[in-house]
Amino acid sequence: MRTLIINIIGAFVFLSPVFASSQIEFEKELVYAQSSFSSANAMSFSEINSELEKTANPVIITVAGLNFGEIGWGPFEFKNFKKLIALFFPKKSLENPDFEEEFYKEYGEYFAQEVPEPSRLSVRLPDNYLEQKIKELPYYNPEMVIIPFAWSREPADTDKTVAEFERKLKEVYKTYGGKKPIFIIAHSWGSVLMHETLHRLEKSAPDVKIDKLITMGSPLVPSNFVVKLFMKIEISKEDLIKKVTHPQNLRYWKNIWAERDMYSNKIPAADYNIQVDEKVERLEPTLLDIILHNKELRPVAKTDFLTLRDIKAWHGSYMFDYRAYLKSVNKEISLEIFKPVVAPQLLEYDKKDK
Repeated sequence: MRTLIINIIGAFVFLSPVFASSQIEFEKELVYAQSSFSSANAMSFSEINSELEKTANPVIITVAGLNFGEIGWGPFEFKNFKKLIALFFPKKSLENPDFEEEFYKEYGEYFAQEVPEPSRLSVRLPDNYLEQKIKELPYYNPEMVIIPFAWSREPADTDKTVAEFERKLKEVYKTYGGKKPIFIIAHSWGSVLMHETLHRLEKSAPDVKIDKLITMGSPLVPSNFVVKLFMKIEISKEDLIKKVTHPQNLRYWKNIWAERDMYSNKIPAADYNIQVDEKVERLEPTLLDIILHNKELRPVAKTDFLTLRDIKAWHGSYMFDYRAYLKSVNKEISLEIFKPVVAPQLLEYDKKDK
């Protein structure tokens, strides 16, 4: 059992193969990564105003994800880890109050290696964090109708939440349908809720049409072994749709994801996928080169490498950007993601013929 547990833990450390490169190349790639989003994705204020006119100030429905305090090896992950152990060992009871304490004594070293420093997303954020981020934009105006779809942010409430969202979405369409574009921006588990809601609406209210769905950090098509197992359990328990498909009542779907966010992945059913951490992988080879060949800097380089793979930081980067300091090479990384990558999706009216 110990071997299996270690293998499951190892699945959480989502490392992809990379090759060594020179320090000079690292300097070049760092500059490239820091400038890539702003040069390729940023919109000027004139472009933004033009897009606002096209969209007639859309209705934006926001759907929050899981509690940030429960992402990583907090209560959420430990709870799900127990589910996975129970899946492999159905006769073993894990409800002993001392189990968690003993578990961390035995396997805590593996968790300590995953995230070297506490993430800034460890503290629970307010339920309306998406609404707050949108209102911080310099071009926000009160005519942009923002409707938060609040929920408990607990996966166990998925089924009843979807039923409530189905009712709310009908009301929104009744009020604004045909008058304003209706956009939905969903983060993390919020994307699972909306995927299910839209598919149920296909049958219960086929006249309801949504102009755009923006998903961020979505676990709908997980690549990570543990997340995939968890999704399988939740889909069965909550009686959700097993196959991820493009809802017929949705005109356009954009998915924003990061390889280093193990909860997210590219979604083939989406019309367009945007990977936000693609350039950072260019920074990793030098760190590996130091780990392999520089004994003095090896411990620091290991920490830096894992910092680049901080799951919590990347899962929240869609709203709060990504920043890290790499001590082994004395470099600071600052990637702005929300304004240049996510925010424009709330302005562009991508029409798709159905």
